[in-house]
Amino acid sequence: MTISTELVGAVSPHSSTKLPHTELHGRLLRRGDTLYYSGDLSPSLYQLESGLLRAVRLTPQGRTLTVRHIFPGDIFGEEALHSVARTHQVIALTEATVKPIHTQHLNGEDLMHITRSLASQLQRIMTDGVHIQDGELRERIARYLLNLSSSSLGGRHASGQTFVRATHELIAEGTGATRESVSKLIGEMRDDGLLSPAYRCITLTAESELKRIAGVV
Repeated sequence: MTISTELVGAVSPHSSTKLPHTELHGRLLRRGDTLYYSGDLSPSLYQLESGLLRAVRLTPQGRTLTVRHIFPGDIFGEEALHSVARTHQVIALTEATVKPIHTQHLNGEDLMHITRSLASQLQRIMTDGVHIQDGELRERIARYLLNLSSSSLGGRHASGQTFVRATHELIAEGTGATRESVSKLIGEMRDDGLLSPAYRCITLTAESELKRIAGVV
C-alpha cells in the first residue's frame, strides 16, 4: 500500500489526507467524550478524520489549559513514537471520527508524512500561543472566536451571520483567562454590538470590527 504524494503538513489543517496502517472503520466520539487521559498507555498514533478535538492539561492549581486544537487531517498521539505515557487529555469538542495508526508497520516515507503533520501543528501552536499572550483580553477573545469560527464549532445562520458554538469556560481555557473575566468582557462586547451570546452559541454580529480588534488583516 502506498501513500499519496501530497504531504500532510503542506496542506490545510482541515485536510482529510490519510495514511495507511489505519483501521478500516474510524472510532466515533460524541461531543464531550475523552479519547485518552494523561498517564494512559500510548499504543498508537491517531488521525482525526472529522470534527474538532482539543488536547488539555491540568495545572497544579487545578486549572484546565488548552494545549492545542486538533483539526481534520491532523495526526496526533505522538507519545506512541517513543513509547511513553500520554502527556495530556484529548477531548472531543464536536462529534468526531478518529482512526488509530499502527506504528509497527510504518516505513520511512510514512514517518516523514507524520513529521510534517506534527511540524505544521507545532507552528500553529506557536502562533496560537502568541495570540493568547499578546494584547488585552478583548483582543484575545476576538482572535479566538474568529479562529474557532472556521472550525467544526463554527457556522452561519440563515441571515449569513457567523456563529461559534462555545461556552465562556471554553473561551477562558483557550485564551488563558478566568471564566469570570471572559464573561464580563463578552457582556461588554455584547453591549458594544460586537457579539450576540446565547446558550452555548455566540454570534459574531460585527465580524469586520472583531477582525480589526483582533488585528486580522
